[in-house]
Amino acid sequence: MLPSTVLAKNSVVINKYRPLPKKRTAEFWDDWRIEHIRTMSLSGRSTRQPYIPANNRTGRILDRIFIVSDKKMHTGMTRTADMSSRFCNGSDLTLSSPLYLGDMSYGALSGIPNIAIAMAAERTGVIAGTGEGGLMPEITGCGRITVQWASARFGVDASSLSKGQAVVIKIGQGAKPGIGGHLPGAKVTGPISAARRIPPGRDAISPAPHHDIYSIEDLGQRITALKHATGRPVMVKVAATNYITYIAAGVARMGAAGIIIDGAGAGTGAAPRVIRDNTGMPIELAVPAVDAVLRKEGLRENFTIIAGGRVSTPEDSVKLMALGADMTSLGTATLLALGCLMVHKCHTGFCPALITNRADDTPERTISQECAILWISNLVNGWTGEMSEIMSAAGVGRLSELIGNRSLLRLSGNERDELTSILGISGADAGNAYGIEPGASINDIAQDVQESVWDEETVRALRELSGASGKSPREAVMSSMGTGAVRRSGESVRPMDSIVCDGAQVTRPSIDPYRERIDTGVRICGGTIRLSSPFFFTHAPAGSDNTDDAVFERVASEMGLILDSGRCGMQGTGARLMSALDNTASSARIRTIDIDTVDDLARIGNTGGGKGPLLIRCPSTPETAEKLAAVNWNCSVFAGVVIDMDDRRSHAPVELTVSAVDALFLDAGLRESITILAEDDTICGAEDIFKLVALGADAAGFRTAASMACGTGTAGASGGHGLVATVDRKLLQNLVAGLQKEIKLLAGAAGISSVGSSLTGNRELLRAVDMDTWWRNELSLKPAGPE
Repeated sequence: MLPSTVLAKNSVVINKYRPLPKKRTAEFWDDWRIEHIRTMSLSGRSTRQPYIPANNRTGRILDRIFIVSDKKMHTGMTRTADMSSRFCNGSDLTLSSPLYLGDMSYGALSGIPNIAIAMAAERTGVIAGTGEGGLMPEITGCGRITVQWASARFGVDASSLSKGQAVVIKIGQGAKPGIGGHLPGAKVTGPISAARRIPPGRDAISPAPHHDIYSIEDLGQRITALKHATGRPVMVKVAATNYITYIAAGVARMGAAGIIIDGAGAGTGAAPRVIRDNTGMPIELAVPAVDAVLRKEGLRENFTIIAGGRVSTPEDSVKLMALGADMTSLGTATLLALGCLMVHKCHTGFCPALITNRADDTPERTISQECAILWISNLVNGWTGEMSEIMSAAGVGRLSELIGNRSLLRLSGNERDELTSILGISGADAGNAYGIEPGASINDIAQDVQESVWDEETVRALRELSGASGKSPREAVMSSMGTGAVRRSGESVRPMDSIVCDGAQVTRPSIDPYRERIDTGVRICGGTIRLSSPFFFTHAPAGSDNTDDAVFERVASEMGLILDSGRCGMQGTGARLMSALDNTASSARIRTIDIDTVDDLARIGNTGGGKGPLLIRCPSTPETAEKLAAVNWNCSVFAGVVIDMDDRRSHAPVELTVSAVDALFLDAGLRESITILAEDDTICGAEDIFKLVALGADAAGFRTAASMACGTGTAGASGGHGLVATVDRKLLQNLVAGLQKEIKLLAGAAGISSVGSSLTGNRELLRAVDMDTWWRNELSLKPAGPE
């Protein structure tokens, strides 16, 4: 029966799927995955094609894992595996299938989808999460839900917490680790305002940390208190981040019934794009690491692990359970069963599929509640059937024989020993990494880099930051369900693409970027020059002119940055001038001299004083660090180095050279006195700047990204997007402010309140995902997963 609060007279009720729109860019949630889910949702049965076709397997690790079969699949195979299980320790609830239907809040979803998810769980015998934001009256009587206790405590009281089978303390989620929740004001309508007990029309931003949970011990107090207050078992939801093994062990020791781990790339109603695409690790790396640690510590028995984050098929569920999960969470898959078109409009409140649109009192159009319940119920039944078929084909008769049984899994050929060790899977041949070959030069991959970096989504995000398009210039670009990010599909071209950033959870607090001060300033050249942010503008790319230098120089001066003008300052020496804003002098200049002319320094007559700092300009090559080591470092003469990817001699990724040069000066005890600036015209946003600084640069320089962000041209050499003749000053100012906001988000998520003092060279904030061991060692990074 339709609730009167969500259906108005004369409303148009939608009871069928809309055709999928044509995708402009490649995405993980491709047409095959969506149609596979729709087929199960319409029939309620297995599709008899439970395995992902070869052409639809992406580069992600989970798609390269295969399940060993004892017998050939055939049409007409009946379900034989026993799929029932107990929900968690402290609960008497028996599940018909090891499926958890996401944690999607009322507000992120429009009402009827929330009701349908809870009622479908009731109908099929599984369990559903309700997300943060209070409970709709229509689902309070459902017996198979969990109730979330999140950092903002929206709509939470003792009565609502007792309505579920368990209480879920939400610490983090896969789409936005370390920054809390975010419901845009446009979606905070009257019904949402009432449910969450907040003013209508204003952004509902959950604090990044729980302000009463700053340690494992604090978390233990909350677990105990909630168990006593509700009489229900307590689970903890976290994102898969750097210290996931420590967090999971702490959660188990503190008496929780289980943990919900949300992997990178998970769906969301709203998240900053820079966070969604660059923080956290894939769920397939987190699960085996957590399972192994809990077993080693004697904490695995009676502790439930629920794995989520891009669980796209029943095959994914079976593989994650064989890696160590007890259950899998279906979030995006559930919304696709409801008719999601994957058009990434969730955060706007205008969802064409009517799933994540505004929850109005009297909507003109709405989904049929009965159809919605049927579609999700059918999905659960079809999903369970395909899991059973896959298990039967592997000779597994019950879940207890599947969970943690890595002997059922094999990696595809040419995988690395390191990856097999992290996953705990044997049988793969050692070989090269997926993606970049060891030692590949920048020249070998230059065209691939351009195509990878300057894709349509990247350019669109830059233009939204600047205000050349979109409605929120100077603000972090918001995104929602799904992602086309290269790294999320394992198709990395640059080493940078395989590096992820940390999200602070429990073991240390995140810094709330919306409410707390985060300083993005850095000091360079012996502390004489302060930049407002760890980036600057470079000279125009080779082969183009400097007609926009005046605009770039003015904006740099206005906003506390520097410009490498590229103009020759001293004839015949290879030196260049960089204009700078110096808080202690009105006309500071930074000079650079080419590394090959350092020996001619005496001829220049430089004494290091009175003429501004002098930096050595170097190409990005494997030999650069060795050449710099041979320089007689007198810090009264040389203030640092500029690693310039635009130099025609460059043939190594800039992140490789930055890391090597940083290590050189650290070993020599000179790092605090030496500035490292990195210039690369494939730097495409705040994420690249953040990673380069964490690898050892003091600041990162770019030009093409700024020109693209501020222009309207669509033809040219740079990835097909081109540069414009004139850069608009206001748009450039907006871009700088927007990048600063996004750097603050990344820093806050990682628990960094000061970029200058805590980020530079802090590789502990980074992890390498599925990166060749040679590259990882050269960058001095730890692999994602184990600790």
